[in-house]
Amino acid sequence: MPVVHVSLIKGRSKEVKKAIAQDITESIHKHAGAPKEATSVIFHDIDGDSWAAGGVLHSDRAKK
Repeated sequence: MPVVHVSLIKGRSKEVKKAIAQDITESIHKHAGAPKEATSVIFHDIDGDSWAAGGVLHSDRAKK
């Protein structure tokens, strides 16, 4: 069944991830008809030193 991978910069709380997982699960259920209990959401916590956008590491942006 559906498996959704979510990549985030490290630091989100358990509560935030729970809310995201619930919203994603509800959306998949609503739009694709998949049973909620069959939908998996996997979080990938990425260090700011391992994520860049526009050629700038996230960890370097945070220092500004």
